[in-house]
Amino acid sequence: MLFRRPTPVLPVCLLLLHLSSAQAESAVIRDTETTVVTATKETDLNALNTPNYQILHREDFIDSSQTLGDLLQKINGIQIRQISGLGNPASVSIRGSSSKQVQLYIDGQLINDSQFGGFDVNQLPTEQIDSIEISKSQALGTGSTPIGGVIRINTYNPQIDSARISLASGSFGYREVNLMANKLFTNYSLAAGFSHVQSDNNYSYQVPQNFVVPSISTKEKLANNAYEKNALHLNSEIYLGQHLLRFNMQYTEQRKELANYQNNSPENTSEISSDSWRFGYLHNWQSSHVWLAQVELEAYTQFTDEIYLEQPTGVMNKRANYQSVKSFAGIKPTLNAGDLVITPFINFNHQIFESTTVLKGQATPCNGINSCDVTASQQQLNYGTRLEWPIVQLALTPYALISQSQEQNANSVLNKSGSKHIDEQDYTTQELGITYQPNKFNAVVDDRFDFSAFLTWSNGVRAPTLFEMFGDRGSFKGNPNLQPEEAKTLSLGSTVSYANLSFTGAFYQQQLVNSIVAIFNSSNVGSYSNVSQAELTGLELQANYKVSSDLSLMLQTNLIDSNTQSEYTAYHNKRLPGIYHQQYSAGIRYAITEHWQINLNSNIDNELYFNRANVFDSVGNSTENPANRLTTDLQLGWKKERFTAHLAINNLFDDEYQDLANRPAQGRNIQFKIAIKEI
Repeated sequence: MLFRRPTPVLPVCLLLLHLSSAQAESAVIRDTETTVVTATKETDLNALNTPNYQILHREDFIDSSQTLGDLLQKINGIQIRQISGLGNPASVSIRGSSSKQVQLYIDGQLINDSQFGGFDVNQLPTEQIDSIEISKSQALGTGSTPIGGVIRINTYNPQIDSARISLASGSFGYREVNLMANKLFTNYSLAAGFSHVQSDNNYSYQVPQNFVVPSISTKEKLANNAYEKNALHLNSEIYLGQHLLRFNMQYTEQRKELANYQNNSPENTSEISSDSWRFGYLHNWQSSHVWLAQVELEAYTQFTDEIYLEQPTGVMNKRANYQSVKSFAGIKPTLNAGDLVITPFINFNHQIFESTTVLKGQATPCNGINSCDVTASQQQLNYGTRLEWPIVQLALTPYALISQSQEQNANSVLNKSGSKHIDEQDYTTQELGITYQPNKFNAVVDDRFDFSAFLTWSNGVRAPTLFEMFGDRGSFKGNPNLQPEEAKTLSLGSTVSYANLSFTGAFYQQQLVNSIVAIFNSSNVGSYSNVSQAELTGLELQANYKVSSDLSLMLQTNLIDSNTQSEYTAYHNKRLPGIYHQQYSAGIRYAITEHWQINLNSNIDNELYFNRANVFDSVGNSTENPANRLTTDLQLGWKKERFTAHLAINNLFDDEYQDLANRPAQGRNIQFKIAIKEI
């Protein structure tokens, strides 16, 4: 059993102070005779500047007090799903996908949970991020092809001496503190960071049943909804000739109170808390052989301990403990055969999950009312090859990626004898693509004009989670006969720019089969089934115009048309749930002076359905979709030498739109952040 560990605040502060004092020393210049190598990212082989691939750099977001979810939802085609304020898990939809169909990587580690399939995109503070890579409907470099796409987060690990401190405060008791420090030695570098975030989350909420007088509905500040997180990260690199060794560690401790949305009870003390440790290792060898460019060896492990306390009346009623261990090892050489780049790879992934539930101090029985405690495991072997062949004469770069996965899944019920399930699955994913980039191959004389186009086809797979196959939550049962979800996606688009005007467009069509849906029978017993297939067509358009060196404009459009086909009437001829089918955005950025800048963005989001039957509760007997929303965000920034200040007013006009659970979300909120670098 994993034990909860206290946050190592004092050691972190001492380390940061040590690195900061070392900053004052004279800079150490590396020996010029030493061969310096840098880790080649997955996307180096797929650096296609197209609507299918985008990257956010640290300087794009570091000065604002925003979560990763805030940043991603500004990308055309990405939607963030979050319920009830900071601290609740925020999931991602890319081009209409479910969050389980999107892969999230942090420093090469796949964060998706094998038990439930999801992830919280806000688990890593933005201050600890160096860059964010987004690939839509495709893998990033190597690995299995997902249905929805990939988000890869690279943590901050600069090759310079620096230090930084930032403070933020905002509405609903929001407070944030970040400390960062980096030190460069001759053949060694070290980066460390600590972050603390907390929020009362006590925004006003329309309570259906008042706690004192249940017959009336009142608007009150949401109680027992506070959130707190501490995060520490350490990165170090060692350079030994042609070898780069990188070690990283991430520790996160967080606690989220769970509000009672029905009556906002002041006696409620329910909460969920977690500790998570992640250790990673990367060895990159830059070879001197003509045919062998490099070899990359990667490994990581992660331990997570999560505790859920259900205490609606202030007295402990239920305690659930969820523990998981993830381990990964992989090797990936890069081979050259003339202009052909070949990247074979093999990865091994092992995950273990265990749950323990206690009800009023006693172990819970496994029956049709209570949950069953389980121990589950998944072993996955993934191997394949990526081929890329630049054709300089035609300014074309075609590529192909094929991946094979072999899984062995097991599940045992702890509080019920003789209940064990074992399942094995094999599946293959493929990608084919070609990109036309004349400027990349110096085929265009006019450097003011740039044009690129791409065409890709992918066959992505989302394997069922362990809970979907074996889960047991009282009257909800797993289904060991589930087939993986599979989607074939065709996408094409282009980017055109001339002088100060640029235009980006992408069209995509996806055919999804074996959609996994929860189905309940007449006895109200539910389980997951492969019940439907869906067709999805989308269009993404974006225009940017730089009016002058001080003023720039942006317009975005994201349109999705979806339809499902199923033998179940409730899921037949319906729109996909949980996504907005129409989104429009407009933004303006203006440099007021040398030091002041203002950004204004407005967004219109329409046509969201809360469930697969496309049923939602109306507001005031209206038949309109209650989640349609118009939001406007205002940001004012100031920067001078080592100092920055940032003011953000989100939801400027206090539009209390519905969240994804069809509950009123927080209205206008204000955040202010200051930062000092090179302290």
